[in-house]
Amino acid sequence: MEPVDKVRARADALADLGLSPCAGSQEIRDAWRQIAFHSHPDHKDGDSSGFSRAKAAYDFLRKEGLVTKGGASSGPPQPRRPRLKKRIIELPLEDIAACKAMLNPDQRLPQMHDDGEGRGASDACVSDHVPDAVGCYGRHLTYFVTTPVHHGANRVALPTTVLTSARHTEAEILSFQSKDTGAGEVIIPDTIRERKFPGAKSVRIRFDADQDIRDQFWLAG
Repeated sequence: MEPVDKVRARADALADLGLSPCAGSQEIRDAWRQIAFHSHPDHKDGDSSGFSRAKAAYDFLRKEGLVTKGGASSGPPQPRRPRLKKRIIELPLEDIAACKAMLNPDQRLPQMHDDGEGRGASDACVSDHVPDAVGCYGRHLTYFVTTPVHHGANRVALPTTVLTSARHTEAEILSFQSKDTGAGEVIIPDTIRERKFPGAKSVRIRFDADQDIRDQFWLAG
């Protein structure tokens, strides 16, 4: 059920109990007790329609967390926020091939520190990287790269339209300097993320990302 549908369902359930959308937990309990007594089939010559509708509404509101155990509510009901879904997108082979093709030694590169000047491809110790999967947690992206980061200059080609409905995958090449070699994480600066990754709230790259790294993505809060 989509969030907007849940909001409507909660309002309908409260209306079935004769309550306003801002009714608190204790009001819901009291309304249910009244209806349960007065609309019980034993008091309605076997007619259970009103009782059944109210019970279904009460059960739904309790499941949604709008009916707390104990006494009175401290305020209006607080609907539970929908939990963000995690997913890992395996990049199609054609997208990976397109990213590899972009890593052309004659190409000038945008810098991670976003100084607006490209870095010449003649620089030494450049190591190229391409991700094979993207982890999505809401609008937070994690690119998984199986190759380790290298000391010195590194380049990585990233698909940037993961969160859009673009028919054709677009990619960007970014470069950065590393003081270490091996596994590691690079966080894309906000100035580049806002321009290059439409819709993303954060973008990070995990290097030397094996299955354990992917498992950590699933387990992280």
